[in-house]
Amino acid sequence: MSRANDITPFGRRVKIRLLELGMDARELAAAVGTSEVQISRIIHGKRPGHDQIPRIAEVLGIPRDEIDSAVDE
Repeated sequence: MSRANDITPFGRRVKIRLLELGMDARELAAAVGTSEVQISRIIHGKRPGHDQIPRIAEVLGIPRDEIDSAVDE
């Protein structure tokens, strides 16, 4: 059973990178061109976001190999 605060491996990486950059989900959403709700759904695995994950990673400067390993976990 999934809890509301569950987070995916990719979501953990995104959260860490947001902290490193001093950004929040609202700023990330604006840079990606989506809503803060959609970012939250991707981070928590409620939506796959396959079309937005590469853009999220680009905005945050997360290398492609880190994306692939985090999304595959």
